[in-house]
Amino acid sequence: MNIRNIYLDYNAISLRLDTLAKDIMSANFDGLVIILRGGSFAGMHLAFLTGLPYYFLRYDRKIEKPAWLGNIPEKKRLLICEDFAGMGKTLINCKKFLVDLGYDVSTLVICKDRKSASTPDYYCFDCQETNARFLLPWERYRINPSTGTASENQELLDHEYERTAWDMDGVFIDGIKSAQIHNGSEGTPFLRDQDPIAKYAPVPLTQDIIISSRPVSHKESTEKWFRTHNIYVPIIFRDDDVELSTLESVAKWKGSRAIELGFTHFVSGNSEVALFIAAFYPELRVIWWNQGHPISLQASK
Repeated sequence: MNIRNIYLDYNAISLRLDTLAKDIMSANFDGLVIILRGGSFAGMHLAFLTGLPYYFLRYDRKIEKPAWLGNIPEKKRLLICEDFAGMGKTLINCKKFLVDLGYDVSTLVICKDRKSASTPDYYCFDCQETNARFLLPWERYRINPSTGTASENQELLDHEYERTAWDMDGVFIDGIKSAQIHNGSEGTPFLRDQDPIAKYAPVPLTQDIIISSRPVSHKESTEKWFRTHNIYVPIIFRDDDVELSTLESVAKWKGSRAIELGFTHFVSGNSEVALFIAAFYPELRVIWWNQGHPISLQASK
């Protein structure tokens, strides 16, 4: 089942929190309780917007138990801040923990959806689509399906799930014009053993991949060239019957393949392709390689 990512950038989140701040101030809360780590952005943003004091809860998912970190609030009316009202028990158990201590508690989250185990009092975004999910800036690593469906299923640290998809032209070799790629005859390889590797070529990690718009009919000669230069990561080629006539179509194909395969970063040797990928797939971290002087990009369409 294909899942549609609804990426929410920091600005979109902060604007929604801005609109909620007046209602939160009028509710006369005595303080904010921030669940670490997910509630940090929303909670600290609201602390600036409302002037309310803030406190921290650390939640141990293994034993499903919250605990104070630092100061404990004396006044009783509190607003819990979290990123998701998810399928798990984090928000539910943290609220119960505070209620059992005698606090009057409300909840705020950035996102809720159809699978939320609880209904928050305040929320920024709601998704009722069956095959869609919110993706927050600090959780882009979840593009990698190995993360599982919930944080407690993770076996690695967040950043250890990040994987990079590399472009070929302008990264490992000096750029070849797209016309050469699309109009080359099937029997003429784009790369020969004697062709040099670019001086600015990176050293990819074993979990990385190369995504090329070169046709699969040139797979053998291309892979041979990479082996000649001691690069052994997998290479994805386009099917011969797939037409990519513009840089925009190249970007759509490369970006979609990266996400389908669970890669969190895409490095392009072409600045225009990189900008198109960043605009079409904001959930990806997109980098223009810039001949070994990488520049991270953000764009909108």
